[in-house]
Amino acid sequence: MRCLTPEKLLERAIAQGAVFAEVRRSDPRTLVVRCDTVSAGILHGLCERFSIPVEVLRRGGATALAGFAARRATLPLGLALCVALCVLFLGRIWLVDIAVTGESAAQSRNAIRAVLDERGIRPGASRNVDVELLASAIEAEVPGLSHVSASLHGIRLLVDAAGEEPVPGLYDIDAARDLVASRDGIVLSSSARSGELCVQPGDAVRRGQLLIRGEERQTAEETRPIAALGEVMVRTWFVGEAALPLTRVKETFTGRERFSSRLRLLGMEWPLTAADGFMSEQVETEILPIGGLFVPVEIIRDRHRETRIEKEETDVGLLKSVLERLSMASAALRLAEESIDEFEILRTWVDYMIVGDTLTARSVIEVRTDAAAPRESLVSGG
Repeated sequence: MRCLTPEKLLERAIAQGAVFAEVRRSDPRTLVVRCDTVSAGILHGLCERFSIPVEVLRRGGATALAGFAARRATLPLGLALCVALCVLFLGRIWLVDIAVTGESAAQSRNAIRAVLDERGIRPGASRNVDVELLASAIEAEVPGLSHVSASLHGIRLLVDAAGEEPVPGLYDIDAARDLVASRDGIVLSSSARSGELCVQPGDAVRRGQLLIRGEERQTAEETRPIAALGEVMVRTWFVGEAALPLTRVKETFTGRERFSSRLRLLGMEWPLTAADGFMSEQVETEILPIGGLFVPVEIIRDRHRETRIEKEETDVGLLKSVLERLSMASAALRLAEESIDEFEILRTWVDYMIVGDTLTARSVIEVRTDAAAPRESLVSGG
């Protein structure tokens, strides 16, 4: 408030019951006070009575809250709408994840998605889903699954499934068979669970050689045929080679040139100027049309540029680096072509040899694997 004697105005207000928490003077004629709502009303009434200018700088407490609510009358409606949207959002499934393991995972995943679509379970569907019943339905309708589970995690539905494991082949002890070497190698260890072992560690074996004979001794003089069973671990090698020349041919121009030209019309040619070619040359041909569109006459001009052939030595270190990668890739390809189920790489190495003007790299991959296989598998596998 601003007046000549603000102190007298405060005394009148106090006399009427006003209470002030803080009074300070901002200039000789202006007082700034802090008080409650009742005291503010008394002071405001006195100012209006004596025509004293007064201004409310800041409101607090319930009055401020009421003013805030009055200025934002749509806030309760907005809060209610926000809560309703949250409830609607959290009551729906917005993410559908399908996790499948096994050999036919992609096919099973598509079949599971089809089952979910039939039941209307997709992003935006209600969370009111019986996950146990859903898992049972998927397991019944999708073949080739050994396990199915479904679970809800907030707005996410997770379907977890596993494919059936293939049934292992049955071992018939009475189905007589021998086990032979599936590849060349050196025997590291050998054991026979049924049948007669024919090799020992350290023996060199060739592809097709008998390793475990399918016989079982019944008496000192009699044997009976059985299915041989066991393993013979061998050390075998896969070799790859690559070769590149030690020198490369470099062609350079000597600076000598000759020109010749000829006239061509409708596929027929007549020489204009002649020039003998060089022993080693490059020829550049230029065609000059002189007759236009309706008279297809052309002059063909040949530029003969003499060249010199030189041999340049290749960087041996760089050449070995390239050959090592090429030969090792060739050896790895041979290993992959064998389709060995289980193996262990023992070591690798590269040998280099020069024959004439060619550097050859020979890479070797040494592996440890079981070489015992039925004889019929070698026939079917070539």
